Order: sequence, then C-alpha cells, then structure tokens
Amino acid sequence: MRDRAPECMHATTLLLTALTALGYLAVLRLVDVNEKEPLWAIGMLFALGAGAAVVLRLVVPDTWLELEPVAGALGQELARFLAVGAGVAALGVVARYRGFSELNGLMDGVVYGGAAGLGAAVGGALLATFRNAPGELVSAIVAAPVASVGRAAVAGLAEGVFGALLGVGFAAAVHARRAPARVAFVFVGFAAAALAHVGHALFAFGDALGGDGARVRAWVALALPVLCVAAVAVFALLGEKRAILSELAAEVELGVVGSDDVRILGSYWRREALYLGTLLRGRFAAAVRLRTLHNRVVQLALAKRRAAADPVAEDLAREVEGLRGAVVALRQRLGVGAPDGPQPATLAAEAPPAGEPPPEAAADAGAPGPEESH
Repeated sequence: MRDRAPECMHATTLLLTALTALGYLAVLRLVDVNEKEPLWAIGMLFALGAGAAVVLRLVVPDTWLELEPVAGALGQELARFLAVGAGVAALGVVARYRGFSELNGLMDGVVYGGAAGLGAAVGGALLATFRNAPGELVSAIVAAPVASVGRAAVAGLAEGVFGALLGVGFAAAVHARRAPARVAFVFVGFAAAALAHVGHALFAFGDALGGDGARVRAWVALALPVLCVAAVAVFALLGEKRAILSELAAEVELGVVGSDDVRILGSYWRREALYLGTLLRGRFAAAVRLRTLHNRVVQLALAKRRAAADPVAEDLAREVEGLRGAVVALRQRLGVGAPDGPQPATLAAEAPPAGEPPPEAAADAGAPGPEESH
C-alpha cells in the first residue's frame, strides 16, 4: 500500500500556510491604522503573488529552487517582483479612471507587497499539494504535526516580508517625480528583497543541521528584514498622522471636511469605537460608508502633502480635486449637511430613514422623534 505520509505532509503545509497567511494579512490590516486598503486591491495582489509562484514552479523544477539557495531565491524574487509590478500597474489604471490612487505612501506599499508575498507562499504550497496529494486536506487537519506550525509561521512571515520590501520600492517609485528616481527606488526594493531572501536561505538552510536549530536560525535570519519593514511602517504611519493634522485644517475651512471628522481621525481607538458602535446598532451600510469617507479624507491629506512638495504638478492638483469631490459625494450620500452644522459625518449613521421627519420636526409636533437609523 502506498505510503500516504508525504501526501498528508504536503496537505498539512498548504493548510497551515493558508491559515498563517490569513493571520498575517489580518495583522497588516490592523497595523495600517490611518487608511485601510480596499479588500479588492489586497485580494488582487494576493492572487497575483500566488499566480506568480505557481507559474514559477511549473516552469522551474522545485529541486533547482530548493537546492540552489542563491539562484532559487533570486528566481522567486524576480517572479514576485513581476507580480507586485503588475499589481501596481493595475492600481495605476484604476487611479486614472477614478481620479485618485489607492497607493498613497510607503505603508500602502508594505500592505500590497506583503499581500503578494503571502499569496506566493500559499500558491507554492497549493501547487505542491495538488501535485502530490489532492484530497488530503481533511487528513491534514487531523494529522497536522505541531512542528509544522512553526515552519509555516516562518515561511509565511518570510514571504510576506520579502514582498513588503518590494512593495516599499514600488510605492516610493510611484510618487517619485523623476524617472531616474523611479528606477532607483524599484531597483533598491528588488535588491533589498533579494538580499534578504538569499540571506535567509543561506543562514537558515545553508548546512545539514535541522530540527530546532534550523528553526531558530530561520527566525534569526528574518530579524533584520522584519525590523527594516517595521521601521518603514512606523515612519510612514507617523508621516500620515502629521499630514492628517496639518493638511485638513484648510479643508474644514473650505467646507469639504467636517471638524468632527478630523477629531475622529486623530485617534485610532475613537475611529474603531465609532465603527463598532454603528455596527452594533445594526447600521452596516452606514459603518462601511463612514470608513470609506474617512479613508478618502486621509487620502486627501496625503495627496495634498504630495502636491505641496511639487506645486506645479498638474496631475497632483487633479488628484486633490478628485478626492475633494469624492469626499463631498460621500458626505452627501451619508446625508450630511454643512460639515460643522448640526449633523456631522460621525452622526450620519443616525440620520432618520428617507421619508421620515427629523427628530426636531417630530418634537415640534408634540410627538417623540422616530428611532434613528440609516
């Protein structure tokens, strides 16, 4: 009877890789505190990363990728580079159509590049499973060894970090104003990802030792790249917070943004409490629109910061105007009047349904106002 242990191992690897990838994606969403990237864009980069990994392993033998650490690492990073580049190009097409971009800074590069890297991890595990053990996922759930969790966690983190380094390079290139700078940023991002991948492969798997020692070396080999990505994320998030505080005051005066919106955006916990409270009142659509509105307001602040650095750039001026229009349109959809009037955006979820009188009118008629709803 054919031994099914290797098949179960491959299915276990797929299962654990997928679960850890979802966990890391959730972390990426959580740490991106100022402006949540749309799920469709994250999903697109994830799918492109998975597709690149599958194509690479269909074209290049697994033995070459695994037994040649330097060449294998470079090949995998080249495939991931093309996936992230394709995703950034697609986001650019969407930006031209909508008038504003979803790639607004280095933190966005971390998120999108990390998503592509995690997709590559899942794509590679998926192909290995279907090559060796289709239909073994149920057995894998029962027989998954505890040691595999650590391996999946390291592998998922490594792929995500390498992709994030690529994403940072592309994000910096997108907003560079000169072609040489764009090329340089993309090259630096690829070089950082390739060096990190090669170093990880050599340090973690460069000798015959295995077991716990290999896992410890794998984590140590990832420490520096992880710290680099974390430093970039912290730098980007602090820059976004400064832009929110400095660029939106003029928008309040113009009547584009409400002062209450700016106050909400100044605190992550205040924002999340607002969204959660809106959801708990059963106003799902209102919560989604509020989050979208606040995302657009942050994008407006970041676009204004870029426009201020290059006042003669007409494309940046158009993007600022496009975002202003998007913010105004969202506020109108939420039923918000004057930004600092009696119905600020943070209370839009409590507006009465269409066709019902406002609470003030009901009070004037001598009857209690209707229950607030979206």
